[in-house]
Amino acid sequence: MDHFLLKSFLFLSIYALLIFLFNAGMRKILKVKRKKRFSYNHVNDHHKKLDWMIRITFLILIVVAGIYNASNLDQDGRVWYLEPYMMVFGLVLVSETVRAFFEKRHSENPNDYKFTLSQLAFLSITLLLFLTTEFFGIFT
Repeated sequence: MDHFLLKSFLFLSIYALLIFLFNAGMRKILKVKRKKRFSYNHVNDHHKKLDWMIRITFLILIVVAGIYNASNLDQDGRVWYLEPYMMVFGLVLVSETVRAFFEKRHSENPNDYKFTLSQLAFLSITLLLFLTTEFFGIFT
C-alpha cells in the first residue's frame, strides 16, 4: 500500500508539472492572460447558463449511470462509457468545447479559444495515453 501511495503521489506530481509547463508555454506562445484559479471564468451570461445546464445534465447522467452499473456488478453487464471516470471526461470535453466556442465568438483576445482547445487536446491525448497503456504499467 505504501508503494502505491508513493507511486500515485509521484505520478500526479509529475503530471501536474507537465500540465503547468504546457499551460505556461502555450500562454506565452499565444499571449493569453492567466485566468483565476478555481473560478468559473464564464465569457458571458449565456455561457454561464449553458455551462450550468451541462453540469447539471452530467450530474444526473453520472448518478443514473452509477445506478445502472451498480445494478450490473458482473463485468459483462457493465458499460464502459457509463463508468464515472468516462462520464467526468465527457463533462470536461463538452464543457471546454462550449467554452472555446464562446471564447471564439465573444472574447477580447482572439487566441483565448486556441489556448482552451490546446489545453483540451493535451488533456485528452495524455489521458488516452495513460488509459491505453494502463499508466505505463506503473501501478501493476
